[in-house]
Amino acid sequence: MDAIIIEGLKVETVVGCFDWERQIIQPLMLDLEIKTDLEQASNSDALADTLNYAEICELSAKVIQEAKPELIEHAAKLVLNVLFITFNAIESIKITIRKPAIIAQAHSVGIRLERHRNDFRPSIGE
Repeated sequence: MDAIIIEGLKVETVVGCFDWERQIIQPLMLDLEIKTDLEQASNSDALADTLNYAEICELSAKVIQEAKPELIEHAAKLVLNVLFITFNAIESIKITIRKPAIIAQAHSVGIRLERHRNDFRPSIGE
């Protein structure tokens, strides 16, 4: 299966569980691997035949910024939901979210989720 890769998408948002975190903007770094069929786009050279990378980035950032999640796990689920709902051509998504410089001894901490369309069930209210 073909894939669209987006690495290092920086999203500035309110994120975290602690009171002090709810008062500041912090960066999250997103990596996305989106499995989809790119055959038609590779032949046609037309944007209409692929997934729009800019739209993927905008939607991913927007859903996180609006939610102001406490957990990066929840942020990842929100991105999965919006991308599966918006783009029917997506077969699966692997998302990694890192929170840089939050632990002094680590460059970043993060999580990775992988979901397939067949397993996708949007959460109520999302």
